[in-house]
Amino acid sequence: MSYFGFDPQRALDQVRRLAADAPAQFADGFTKLVRDAPPERLEQVMRSPARRPLLDGIFWQMPKQLDAGRAQGLRTTIRWCITGRADAGVDTYHLYVDNGQARTSREPSGDNPRLTITMDGVEFLRLVSGNSDPMSAYFKGRIQLAGDIMAAAQLAQMFRMPGAPG
Repeated sequence: MSYFGFDPQRALDQVRRLAADAPAQFADGFTKLVRDAPPERLEQVMRSPARRPLLDGIFWQMPKQLDAGRAQGLRTTIRWCITGRADAGVDTYHLYVDNGQARTSREPSGDNPRLTITMDGVEFLRLVSGNSDPMSAYFKGRIQLAGDIMAAAQLAQMFRMPGAPG
């Protein structure tokens, strides 16, 4: 029912539509932000106090980007080592994939990772925003892989990347 020209159901439908589009809009904005930022600015951010919440947010979202169908029947652990901290430390995250489900943690579970991926924080931002080709970065030495290299190829196929269709 409309009250002075205001239709609450229509407004609610619009809010729902906006909320449904928000993750894609955020991903598009993040992709553009990383693409357009000068490398010095990205490095500055990754050496600032904003680094930890930024990395935590990215890893928190990672399981939501899993293509459950492609990860069906797979059980693996991937360790991510993000270098380039101001104190020369490394931020370590673990990605656990188990039969179409994923979760991330800063704490290891005790499982030996099938693959360890090491890269600088700026390269990580470029990778997760879709602004870096993982194969090219690997062959240029910007990404180091230890363990089952084939797991890296599987990983790239299991996750929807920003800017990619679907």
